[in-house]
Amino acid sequence: MSAKLATTTTTTAPLTTATPKPTARPATQLPDLADPVAITALPAAVSLGTLQANHPAALVSGAAELACQLAQVIDQQKLSTVIKGKRFVNVEGWTTLATMLGVTAREIATTESDGIFTATVELVRMADGACISRASAECGSPDELDKYGKPLWSSRPRYARRSMAQTRATGKACRLAFSWIMSLAGYEVTPAEEMAPVIEAEADTRTASSGKSHAQTFQTAQTDPTVPAPNPPTRITASQLRLLEAQVRDYHLDISRVEASVKRAWQLHGLADLNPQQFEELLVQLEKWAAQEYARAEAVSARQRDAVAF
Repeated sequence: MSAKLATTTTTTAPLTTATPKPTARPATQLPDLADPVAITALPAAVSLGTLQANHPAALVSGAAELACQLAQVIDQQKLSTVIKGKRFVNVEGWTTLATMLGVTAREIATTESDGIFTATVELVRMADGACISRASAECGSPDELDKYGKPLWSSRPRYARRSMAQTRATGKACRLAFSWIMSLAGYEVTPAEEMAPVIEAEADTRTASSGKSHAQTFQTAQTDPTVPAPNPPTRITASQLRLLEAQVRDYHLDISRVEASVKRAWQLHGLADLNPQQFEELLVQLEKWAAQEYARAEAVSARQRDAVAF
């Protein structure tokens, strides 16, 4: 007996994986380049030495306050010279202003050609060494004449010409950078050292005027016995005193030592008590002292060079 096996056919449905539809992303809104973009400009910081401000007007305000303090120092220490009614600040006053602003002077070079010294000085900020200003000046030119038409500096010693060139360059560098602050303080913007011929001419004009008045009074006394004979001038004029102080500065001498020598030699209280004859003698002595100081400095420099070479 044959048995028939029933064949069962099983149909398997194909497995399919459904691919998810992509999710729609929100569209990104790009800026329209045609639309104007507002830009806020921040105020740039303005600085001048130690003066700093966020606006030029604030800087000027700070400079005006500084100028008031500077004027007090110049007046108290007598760092200016009056010439024809105008006040010209000495180089010490200019360097005082530079120091108040955190700036100091530095000599770059000093050269000599045909007896004329040319010095170059720059002002550097003490905080970072940045150069603020630079200037050059000369001294010793034969065309720089005095009131008599004679050379003012070319006949003077080398050390005096070199020193004056450096002094003028320092004052000029300060003027180029800070003249507007000096003007705010109420002074002229030309350093007094550049006005040396005018100072000497004014001093002699006043002396000559005083001498003429003295001579006229003396002649009147000779013809009229009732008019007492005038006494000779016993003290130098204010202009002569300023000229004397300027010479001491130019020679880089210690003013206190000079006054001490005057007191010992003539039993005076100070330079203002000098009479005209003593004034002339002291001018000659100042030049001798300056020559001695220069020779001493040269000797020290030579010994230092020899020690380095050894």
